Amino acid sequence: MASAPPPPPAKVSTVALLGMVAAVSVIFIVIFGYILFLTPWTTDGKLWWTGFVSFVFALIAYLVYAGTDASPIRLLAGGLFVIGVGSFYGAILIAADAHMLVWLVLFSVIVVLILAAIFVMARQGEATQARLARRRLTP
Repeated sequence: MASAPPPPPAKVSTVALLGMVAAVSVIFIVIFGYILFLTPWTTDGKLWWTGFVSFVFALIAYLVYAGTDASPIRLLAGGLFVIGVGSFYGAILIAADAHMLVWLVLFSVIVVLILAAIFVMARQGEATQARLARRRLTP
C-alpha cells in the first residue's frame, strides 16, 4: 500500500511573517538585555545563559520554519544558532577551570553533528526541489 503524500506547508502572509519575526526579535532582545545587563552573574554565566536562550529560540524558530517553509524564519533560526554557539564557546573559553577542555571537545562534537544534520537536510531539500521541477502539469 502506497503512503499518502505529505501535506503542503502552511502558507503565511508576509505581514504575519514579519509580525512573527518582529515579536520574536523583541522578546529575544528583552531577554538578552536582562541576562547581559541586569543579572549579577559572572561573565561566563551570562554567556552560558545567552547561549542556552539562543538555542531554545533557534529550536522554536526551526519548528516554525518546518511548518511554514518560510525563508525569513529559516534565516532567523540560523542566526540564533550562530549566537548560541558563539555564546557557549565564549563561556567555555572564558572560564578558568581546567575541565573546560572536556566541555569544549564535547560541545564541538555536538556542533559538528548539528551542522552535518543541516547539510543532509539541505541536500534532501535540493533533491526534492529537483524532483518536483521535473513534473509537468498537463493543461
